[in-house]
Amino acid sequence: MRRFGLMLWLCAGVAAAEPERVTVGAYLRNVEALDLDQNAYHLSAVLWFKWRGERDPTKTVRFVNLLEAWALTWAPVYDEPLTLSDGARYQRVNVEGRFFHKFWLGTFPLDWQKVTLELEDTQRPEAQLVLEVDPASGVVPGLAVPGWTVREPIIETRRVEVPSGFGLGGPHTSSRFVFGVKLQRPLRVLFTSMLPPLALVLLCCWFVFFLKPVHVEARVGTVITALLTIVFLQLAFTDDLPWLGSTVLLDQLFNLSYLVITAILFECVTVTRLHDRAQALEAGLGAVAEELRSAAVVELATLRAKVERLDTLARRWFPVAYLLGCGLIIFFARGAEVFSIPL
Repeated sequence: MRRFGLMLWLCAGVAAAEPERVTVGAYLRNVEALDLDQNAYHLSAVLWFKWRGERDPTKTVRFVNLLEAWALTWAPVYDEPLTLSDGARYQRVNVEGRFFHKFWLGTFPLDWQKVTLELEDTQRPEAQLVLEVDPASGVVPGLAVPGWTVREPIIETRRVEVPSGFGLGGPHTSSRFVFGVKLQRPLRVLFTSMLPPLALVLLCCWFVFFLKPVHVEARVGTVITALLTIVFLQLAFTDDLPWLGSTVLLDQLFNLSYLVITAILFECVTVTRLHDRAQALEAGLGAVAEELRSAAVVELATLRAKVERLDTLARRWFPVAYLLGCGLIIFFARGAEVFSIPL
């Protein structure tokens, strides 16, 4: 009998140590006013809570990524929590406010972003309260965010630990509910708005290989004009981005364009110098001794062949090199995004 009583006491102790479990659900109604400079956005959602304890968790939960506390709307639907048929208690809250999440722009304009709500209890640690996801959570059908494609919703819970325990000694571990949606920048932003003018400028540069080296002013002038145009295009396309201290995918595409245009200018200079040597040699053939004239003719033919060969190779391989470089930049940037994008 004593052993049975001891077992009951132990079971009661284990049961008392079990944390309260609160089921949290969310329904996202609207996303707007994305601000890349402030890593901020405006969200409107409905949250609901189900629990069985005496304490109302809606009185102590707070948003950890709230940006403007004074502008937050937190409106409970019921004056007092409802009691459901299974004995659980229920409350629903309408939420509207401005929140933040650090945006990752490394793959701009092929980037995707998370807009989320992050909720946790400010008083009870994970040992006393655990937030669980209600599978009925979701997003309003037809949710639209101008300039973005709405992808899959984000519904999860996290375990967050503060080693200092907020000054109370020992680590403090809390349960956090995260809900939001993933936004993808449309591919057409890059392939129909940014790449066409960039490709057009490079195409104009490519045409200089069809001009004879004698038209040196036209060749060099076209390349220099293209270089200045690329600079202005980069400033226009990245004007809305905040200062990141590092390059984004679009910057890398422009850097490749600068490299290619510089290589084209180098080819034009090289061809021009070879052409000038050939002209000088041809002009001096009359003064060359008879026994040296054949060697001079051979050298002249070699110079002209070099000029033609350089232009032919440039016409063939510069477009290939540029397209291959763009493909590799996009491929590696998207691959790096998968492994380095912050949560």
